Order: sequence, then structure tokens, then C-alpha cells
Amino acid sequence: MNILFRTSGGRAYKKELGLGHVYRCINIASHLSHHKIHFLIEDYGGVVKVLKSYGFNDSFLLKKNIDLNSDIEESQHYINEKKIDLVIIDKFCINLKYLREIKKSSKLVVISDLRKIDYPADLVVNGFIGFENSIFINKYGTKCLLGPLYQILNKKYMTKQILNKKKYTLLATFGGFDENNIVEILLETISEYLQQIKTKIILGPASKKSIKIKTLEKKYGNHLKIIDKTRDMHKEISNTQFGICAGGITTYEFAVMMVPFAIICQYPHQLITAKEWERKGIAINLGKINKNLKKRLRKFLNDILENKMNLNTTHNIIDGLGAQRVSREISKLL
Repeated sequence: MNILFRTSGGRAYKKELGLGHVYRCINIASHLSHHKIHFLIEDYGGVVKVLKSYGFNDSFLLKKNIDLNSDIEESQHYINEKKIDLVIIDKFCINLKYLREIKKSSKLVVISDLRKIDYPADLVVNGFIGFENSIFINKYGTKCLLGPLYQILNKKYMTKQILNKKKYTLLATFGGFDENNIVEILLETISEYLQQIKTKIILGPASKKSIKIKTLEKKYGNHLKIIDKTRDMHKEISNTQFGICAGGITTYEFAVMMVPFAIICQYPHQLITAKEWERKGIAINLGKINKNLKKRLRKFLNDILENKMNLNTTHNIIDGLGAQRVSREISKLL
């Protein structure tokens, strides 16, 4: 069968985009690799490179900021030309008109976030932490897989492989694209703690090392490790005692590995997710980027040093098998 992923991401300023949607598509595509996989993407920088690194070479580029009618026209042309059997859409701001038109040509799966589930499709998947794990029928009569047991993570999280001996005290990562330079804010704050808190930072494949980051890395080299990207976030998380991240998919990765973590929100919509993690006692919500962030960061770092971190690391809210569950449901459609 021919499966088409419609997604977008990359170095997109002021669009609340990174690479989260792209990685989620890669994660589910890896479970469907016995089919022919295609990607139809708006690439704001780095997406094609990431796809190729995972062995997905059949990608077609759409114009950035493509208008709705052109998007529908080009998508339908690709679907007809490649004889696509099923389209999986995972992108920010999904348009209902687009869905209705695409559904005329193929089976349709929508992967969404937050509390958005009312889409006219054959299947809706939403792994939001704010949902109880359940199967629900939306107002269009569409089957919806809801809750973190359906969150689509890398295959490696199917096996937790939790290590007792940790190489780092703190692992920090703020998604595929650190648009707001949170790493620099963190480094300014953590420098006074580095003798006691051995830290590793992952910048993300769509981010670049600034001169400031390079200077601090050189100065604190014995206690600070900074890398551009990783192909194995599972291994990185298993090697740390604590985490700090943005409010995207990485929160679910820290949670499934039972690593206590804090969240700094890159974008306004991530505040909703961060509040849910904190409400469940699994993470600390450090909020958005403002003048009080450094103060909140210091408290977080002091709590680590003073062993005051009181978070739930024995929950069973998420188990890492979401992609497997979702791929089984998609296979039923085919």
C-alpha cells in the first residue's frame, strides 16, 4: 500500500513549529515500513535532511506558507499520481476543508494535539496528557484514540532499559529548533552550579551553536557537554538523573523513562501541556520565558542539589507502546 504523510516543520520563526510533528510521523512510519512511505512537506529548514537520515527518501516539497486551495490541489495531484491509499496528517493548524477534500481521494488519519479531536477522518489519534486513556467517537462519527497510551514515540521506548548508574545529573533539550534560545538562558543560570551538576545539552538538528554557547562550552568543558543532535534520545535520557525540556513530545519521553523533569514552554500552547504534567505530579512547570525564568530555574537546580525533588516516577500513565497501538489501528483501515 502507498501511505502519504502530510506534515511541516523546521526552522520556522513565529510559527510555533519545530520538528515534533516530523519526528512523530517518522515514529509511526517506522511501524508501517512494509508499506511504501511518502512525505509531502513544508520544509522550513532541516526536515528533508532529518527524513533522509531515517531512510525516508520519497519526499515532495510544498511551497512554504502554501495557501489552502493550492495545498488541496497539490496534495490531490500527488495522491492521484502516486496512487496513495492512505494519508496521515500531522501538522499545526489542520484545516477542516482540507480534510474533507482529501478524504474524497483516500483513507485519512489525523494526528492532533491538546484537546482537538473533532476532525472528519477515518481515525483520529491524540496522545495528549490531559486525556484519560480511552477510545472515543467524535461528532463526525470518527474513532479517536485518546491519551498518552497512544502517544507516538520512537520504537526504542517500547523497552525502558532504565539504568541505575547515571552519567549526567541533568539533560537539557528544547526540541528540534530552539527558537527562543532557551539554551543560552539555561547556561547563564546553570554556570554557577556546574561543579555539582554535570550537564548535557542537546541543541536539536534545526538549531545552531551560537558564539555564546561555544564560549561557555569551552569554559566549562569538564562539567558541560553540548551536542548538536542525537539519533538515540532514549539512551540520552536513560543516562541522566533529571531532565529539562520544552513542552512537546520530549515530555512524554522523559515520563516513560521515569526521569523527573521540568518544562520551559517555547510556545503559548505548550503551557497547557506543562500544566497537565504538573497537575499529575510528574513534572515541574517552569512556565514561559520571561524575567522570572532565571529565578525559577535556580529553584529547580537548588532542589536537585538539596534532594527536594518530589515527583511521581512510578506512574503507569504512559508505557512507550503508543506507536505500536496506533499502527495496528491504521493497518485495519488498509
